[in-house]
Amino acid sequence: MTDIETPWTHMKSPLGEGLTTLRVRHEESNPWYWIKSNGGAYGAAIQLPVKEEEIASTVQGTAKINIVRINDSNGDHYLGVVINSSELATVFHRLCLDLMSACRYSENPSEIIAILKRRVLAWQRLFEKGNRRLSVEKCLGLIAELMFLKDYWIQNKPSRCVSGWIGPTGASQDFRDETLGVSVEIKSHSFDSNIVKISSKEQLDSEDLLFIVAYPGCLSSGEAGGKSLNEYVEEVRRILSPNEYSVFDERLLTVGYVYDPYYDEMEFQIGEPKAYKIEGDFPRLTEYSLPVAISRIRYEVDLALAADWICLISDID
Repeated sequence: MTDIETPWTHMKSPLGEGLTTLRVRHEESNPWYWIKSNGGAYGAAIQLPVKEEEIASTVQGTAKINIVRINDSNGDHYLGVVINSSELATVFHRLCLDLMSACRYSENPSEIIAILKRRVLAWQRLFEKGNRRLSVEKCLGLIAELMFLKDYWIQNKPSRCVSGWIGPTGASQDFRDETLGVSVEIKSHSFDSNIVKISSKEQLDSEDLLFIVAYPGCLSSGEAGGKSLNEYVEEVRRILSPNEYSVFDERLLTVGYVYDPYYDEMEFQIGEPKAYKIEGDFPRLTEYSLPVAISRIRYEVDLALAADWICLISDID
């Protein structure tokens, strides 16, 4: 299957139409099983009360991920996710472990089914991208968002949680506090430049109070020290409440991040961020300042020329 062993490596395929199963030993809170079919598909399944069968039927497979539902002779019901692609086995193993971890703190079967449903959609988007590793530029951008999430968004406002990190869901800005009407766009740039990239006309246009928080950063040289993307991810996870793990993991999956030892090979230096309040004549393009015929734009802003709009990060309330 792959050169790296997974739980499925030594599992025999069933002779009939059923599944070969192997109980996941470390998952005591919920009955999870590694599964393998006679057609070569493999994955993981959870045992659920039969009364949840109708709800479980709403979980639909995707182009690369199949959903299996089984009622055994004992009346037990199982809901599982399987794939056929052997080259994705190692990545899929990690994704299944993350799914089990996300469900560990959910005792309600309906919540578990909802988590699984969202996760299948996130996995599909990941697999559509070909499981490509994030570029250095994308790593820096993700690290900046993780640092803001950890150091400011969650820490300064107990009412804010990881669900306010909405950039990965396709929103125009990266963070939004709906209660206070505050949105924040996170940017990263090199230490020797203050230029940031704006990806749409909506990104610096909002009815909310709108801010940019920009982080300088770069790949660390060997002696300078720094931290890897994997370390930044774990720093955030440690301060989250267990019921936020599933949302956090889904956000990471959506931006294309899956734990990979490869990311440990790169360390990053990140400097102190600067905040800018987007108002008045701040240099930007918006829907109202562009001809109607222009539908999509990308441009750059030199924040060195936007000093008049610098504010304190503590102003983001």
